Amino acid sequence: MKSPKVLALVATIAWGSANAATPNLPPLPTLPPPPPMPAPQLTGIQGAVLLDVNSGQVLMAENAEKSLNPSGLVKLMTAYVMYQAEKQGLVQPQQQVHVSDAAWHAQGSRLFIQPRLPVTMAQLESGLLIDGGNDAAIAIAQTVAGSVGGFVDLMNHDAAAMGLQYTHFTNPDGLPQPGQTSTALDIARLSERLIQAYPQVLQVAGKASYTYNHIIQYNYNPLAGQGAINGLGVGLAAKNSWNLDVSAIRDGRTLVAVVLGAPSRSVAGSDASALLHYGWGGWQNRPLYAAGQVVVQIHHVDWSPEVVQGVTTRAVVVSVPQQQQGAKLQAQFVPQTDLKAPIGAGEPIGTLFVRWHGHLLQTIPVVAKAAVQPAGWFTRLLHEGESWL
Repeated sequence: MKSPKVLALVATIAWGSANAATPNLPPLPTLPPPPPMPAPQLTGIQGAVLLDVNSGQVLMAENAEKSLNPSGLVKLMTAYVMYQAEKQGLVQPQQQVHVSDAAWHAQGSRLFIQPRLPVTMAQLESGLLIDGGNDAAIAIAQTVAGSVGGFVDLMNHDAAAMGLQYTHFTNPDGLPQPGQTSTALDIARLSERLIQAYPQVLQVAGKASYTYNHIIQYNYNPLAGQGAINGLGVGLAAKNSWNLDVSAIRDGRTLVAVVLGAPSRSVAGSDASALLHYGWGGWQNRPLYAAGQVVVQIHHVDWSPEVVQGVTTRAVVVSVPQQQQGAKLQAQFVPQTDLKAPIGAGEPIGTLFVRWHGHLLQTIPVVAKAAVQPAGWFTRLLHEGESWL
């Protein structure tokens, strides 16, 4: 049986080059060479990540995969599961919520909900994301899943689906409990997914304050209300161990800065601010491909049609250091092993690997633009004849 032949990478990078396929798969993505702007020196933290949501690239990492207590940042997954339930029509933002005794007596930060006092899912959302209300988290969990345990199962299911392999949840509020763990990188990836799937979170999480039942609740995020800051969460893992997850948008770019185990809330804010400054000043984004753009053509005489076009499933943007516009990117397409017809439209046919100075920046799924069927004997004969012309 003849092997598929990669004809060409059709869409090349404007200021780079495109390479033919090779059988060797590249390693996992790595950081590109640092920009001229020096990276910030963080202050006694246990882990940190700076991530560009548009490109999906990690721009800076420090102890990114160290297992730590995520504390209040657990509520980001609580929000994700809540939004998912709303999207599926299981709950409605304006529906009235029954407040249980367990939610009423939740420890730590609170929205101060109580039985027989009216509260809606939308109000619980604000209490969850602005002042980190543990009572709001319990009420949301019980409303969505019927029980806290059932909701935690949903949280862990979604964490596994996102590929957060170092994360495990034991409650929806982040209060200390054995077995609850995550990493700075997993929190950043969770934040990325939350923003992409449910961008409405940014309309709530960045507010400086919120009022419920005549009680003003203030955002624990020390950067809330400043400039481009629009979220996301705060947690106290232990005495003198603060976690902070900050998102911000500037000039169309969305950055997420995660700081775990800072010695104080103000230090966490300063370090997160320094990370964002490094992201804005040291890096730039470059668009490579539009969603659905043809990036490769694969030829096989036993297929009908004889050529399948491969397209991207999403818009592709890369983050590269500032002041290095002249340097080249390389795009390398690797077809799937034993690729053969029939191939349905939208089915995977390979992967595009994008490198910068030899560093792998992104791996991009490539799918078939249109369906391909096995060619009949007459069509194969025509194809064989054409190949001799």
